Amino acid sequence: MSTAPLHALLTRHGGVAGLAAALRRGEVAAAEPVRAARERIAALDPSLHAFTQVLDTTTGGGGPGQGLAGLPVAVKDNIDVAGTVTTLGRPLGERQPATRDAEAVARLRAAGAVIVGKTNLPELAGSAVTVNAHYGDARNPWDPDRTAGGSSGGSAIAVAAGMAAAALATDTGGSALIPAALTGVCGFRPTHGRLGLDGVAPLSPSMDTVGVIAAHPADIAAVFRVLDGETGEPPAPGLRGLRVGVLTGWFRDRTADGVRARIDRVMRELGAAGVSTRPVETPSAHLVLRHARTIYRAEAAASFAGLLQPGRTYAPAVEARRTNPHGPADLARARAFRNAWRAELLAAFADADVLVTATTPITAPRLDAPEDEATTALVRHAYPFCLAGVPALSVPAGLDGGLPVGLTLAAPPGEDHRLLALGAACHDAGPFTSRDT
Repeated sequence: MSTAPLHALLTRHGGVAGLAAALRRGEVAAAEPVRAARERIAALDPSLHAFTQVLDTTTGGGGPGQGLAGLPVAVKDNIDVAGTVTTLGRPLGERQPATRDAEAVARLRAAGAVIVGKTNLPELAGSAVTVNAHYGDARNPWDPDRTAGGSSGGSAIAVAAGMAAAALATDTGGSALIPAALTGVCGFRPTHGRLGLDGVAPLSPSMDTVGVIAAHPADIAAVFRVLDGETGEPPAPGLRGLRVGVLTGWFRDRTADGVRARIDRVMRELGAAGVSTRPVETPSAHLVLRHARTIYRAEAAASFAGLLQPGRTYAPAVEARRTNPHGPADLARARAFRNAWRAELLAAFADADVLVTATTPITAPRLDAPEDEATTALVRHAYPFCLAGVPALSVPAGLDGGLPVGLTLAAPPGEDHRLLALGAACHDAGPFTSRDT
């Protein structure tokens, strides 16, 4: 007999935390969520290519105190799962199985989560679109001819298509935020350095972080509390009196008309819910991409030197980043700019609780679009937060031409739990719906 779709189970029981509680109380059969996830994987993954590996698991070993007991979770395939090859998007036989779980995976398992599979990514997470010659290009559930974004594209598809209740991602230059926005779910990158990176393949360590993708900010919060070790009561801020700084200027210059209209509509609807909004200019924003890429190229070349195997040919995006084209003076200037940019962005929070912008200036590009052009467009609004190391959350902001639009909310460093609570309050207020403009 077919089980209830995972989305239906989550909706019926109030999301990740509610479903886990129902499992602990015996109101839902222990194996049902994992069975539902595996049925969706079997039905949809052959065409969507969300997974590199599907793991043979049934239920978790959850006890009564475990906050994720029995919930199916997917893990991006640059994060170690003990006994499973971390492919990094390369062929399965190139690497040995991991001997132990990454810190983030170990925490999920300790909370009772069931790892149902490893998710697709571009080779070595080196692109903002998940193109992969070995496991298939990750296809957007809203339109399979379009990308799901990257590099955590498989993780976003797994959540959007009901193949997992939540998914671990990584985020360096928007790799969790971008695919969440393009597939109509929520993506979160925490304050840089807040979560340990033990067992995570490096890309650009000064920007790398573990991220979380789920259908609702409250679902992300439930997972993040496990990853973060938070045991206190979650914050519950209301919307009335919330101060929102709407990033303007450079952040709107290349934003598609339909995306801009969706963001403007959301701001109007939040205003009607008691939120105050004001435009915020960041004069140095136009310099972010140049300096962020200088740091990224230098650090990625060093990371790849420890990951690439002699005599093998890699995807063009990886081959292009084998070497660092920038000298020491360029890197010193980029790092000095990062400090100045961080100060500029933090100053903007003096009159705003959160800053917002469209997560991506465009909706999902077609899979046949040039990879470099798509990546350049998709990372444009994410890199400013990644370079500054502040927490950022992408939430759905409706549709443009039938494709999802994402809105990023960013907060000062360390305000991760509050940001997730504010994101949940905004989401539940009603503006974040699937309506075209």
